Amino acid sequence: MKKFFVSAMILICAALALGAESERKFLGIQFALGTGFPFYGDGDLKGNQHDCMRDGYARVILYEDFGLTLRLTEQFFVLTGIQSMQDFTWSGPRHSNHAHTAFFAGVQFYPGIGNLSFSLSYALGFRRDWDTLPSGYRKVDSPKWGNGFRLSAEYDFKKGGGVVPGIGMAYTFMPTGNNDYDNLLALYFRLAFR
Repeated sequence: MKKFFVSAMILICAALALGAESERKFLGIQFALGTGFPFYGDGDLKGNQHDCMRDGYARVILYEDFGLTLRLTEQFFVLTGIQSMQDFTWSGPRHSNHAHTAFFAGVQFYPGIGNLSFSLSYALGFRRDWDTLPSGYRKVDSPKWGNGFRLSAEYDFKKGGGVVPGIGMAYTFMPTGNNDYDNLLALYFRLAFR
């Protein structure tokens, strides 16, 4: 199944990259889908996750984002959007699920190294926890909203405008209250319409 998914993504990227190059529009829309890994700062939550993995629980982590870009110059763009990472851990009826949501706004810069870009954004978000675990586990409460930041690096498979596939990596630092900080690392496939 994984080989099929990777092969399909490579074929889609190759087909879209062969399209005619056009000038990038003022406004762009982009969607991303991928996976990643959350590094939780809450000691109780880290303990729960460690115990679940030791006991053989299944785990799936999904990442999505939606964003808008506004062109200032050929190299500088304003970027805004929303990202979400869901961490599902379960074994039968027992589960420890967590969803991170963050709104972000910042700048994106193409330094002239091929189609590589970097972005730095302010992020405002929260994490929601759903836990149904054995009585030996500690209860984790949902934390408060936090102000953090988001860094990303992306590579476009096509220069200019139109439909532009790409790949990327994002790191989000998000305070969650009580001097705890979540660090989210995401890898994703992105499709931009610009």
